[in-house]
Amino acid sequence: MKYSRNIVPSILTMLNLFFGYFAIVHALQGKFVTASWLIMVAAIWDALDGRVARLTNTYSEFGVEFDSITDVVSFGAAPSILIYEVFLHRLGAVGLIISFLPLLFGAIRLARFNVNTDGFEKENFTGLPIPAMAVTLSAYVIFNYDLWEGFRFAFETIPLVLFLCYLMVSNVEYQMLPSFTFHANKRNSIVLSLLIVAVALLVVFREKSMFPLAFGYLLFYFLRSLLTSNKGTEDDEEVLDASVPD
Repeated sequence: MKYSRNIVPSILTMLNLFFGYFAIVHALQGKFVTASWLIMVAAIWDALDGRVARLTNTYSEFGVEFDSITDVVSFGAAPSILIYEVFLHRLGAVGLIISFLPLLFGAIRLARFNVNTDGFEKENFTGLPIPAMAVTLSAYVIFNYDLWEGFRFAFETIPLVLFLCYLMVSNVEYQMLPSFTFHANKRNSIVLSLLIVAVALLVVFREKSMFPLAFGYLLFYFLRSLLTSNKGTEDDEEVLDASVPD
């Protein structure tokens, strides 16, 4: 029975890996929108395997390592190949290097996470999680092709990639999904309400709303981190001024 319960999260992780690999195949075939959707499907399996592991209490060191290796493929290699094939291949060696960065920084992000992980229950993440980076890039491709049937804002891909790579290795804190109850606390209720609104927008305006919502999510925590950092600096300066005699 223990073996049977342990294998369920691993099966979900394998599905994550399969859809990441499938996304690479479609990207190489020029099916960019399909590849983007497949990366998002991989992200769904990635979210489910961790949740199932928590619910069934079947976390293991093997599962953590297997999940990280899978994430390098689905959310590192797949989006890197996607953006290279969509646009960056036109820039030659420069495009090759830029498209390599999501894979590189994503691998660094995962390695740092595994080294710093103390137990399996996490309330937040330090640095943008690699699935969020991959989903944002995929949503950007879908957003362009849905509105203009092509990559109208192609050159904006470069600063977007650089910004996402920075966020993955930054100290910006990103919270996990809220508890699905309005009885936890006020903060959880607010976040849950915003999540419900976001899901409603995704249902009604699927292709058009995914990228703005994804980018808004990562930008919100980035700006909050800047404000918190500035406030902490001001408080330190006030303490220093108070300690210096006139």
